[in-house]
Amino acid sequence: MSETRSSSALFKRAEQLKRWEESETNRQPSEMGNKPKKIKFSSGCVFLAACASTDKEEVLNLLKSGADINTANVDGLTALHQACIDNNMDMVEFLVENHADVNRGDNEGWTPLHATASCGFLSIAKYLIDHGANVAACNNDGELAIDIAESDEMEDLLQRHIELQGINPDDARTFEERSMLEDAKYWLSSGCLGDVPNPKTGASALHVAAAKGYIKVMNVLIQAGSDLNCQDYDVY
Repeated sequence: MSETRSSSALFKRAEQLKRWEESETNRQPSEMGNKPKKIKFSSGCVFLAACASTDKEEVLNLLKSGADINTANVDGLTALHQACIDNNMDMVEFLVENHADVNRGDNEGWTPLHATASCGFLSIAKYLIDHGANVAACNNDGELAIDIAESDEMEDLLQRHIELQGINPDDARTFEERSMLEDAKYWLSSGCLGDVPNPKTGASALHVAAAKGYIKVMNVLIQAGSDLNCQDYDVY
């Protein structure tokens, strides 16, 4: 697990954003000469910082003002991810009761259940599952939460729910690749490439297939007309 996950990632990121915003603001020309500049933080930054400090009253006020409970930092971590990482059951319950998405993945595809399983926090894992967490969800490395379970107790819990739900772990791990291959074959047969780049990353289906080693998917996408020279927002 990365340092971002194992520490107070959201609060640290909020501080980083604060410093960045201050720097950006100072670069802007002032219409009032040397009058002190006011710093305005993004609503997402303020919301995540309030959650990280466990200020429920402030969080509720922000939600009433239109804050998105599923807002995420640059790593894709939501407030629920962070509450799980911090083993803060009280905040986990509060966020879920206020309709936080228990299956939201971060930039690496880790759901709150993945984060919880990797930390070994059994009570939070039980709570998430009871409130709709998908035990068959895969991260970007094709791992289920059970694959990164920290303890035997966590593994037993997840295995029990996998069996109760009739889930085939191998099918779950290959679901994305099979779905992408099906789409690619359809685009090829129809003569119409329906790939839409990810609005957040600019990544195409070919980017995803290449990054994950889906060779069959790549071959069909290329035959269907995918642009070999297209770039995502990171210029890859």
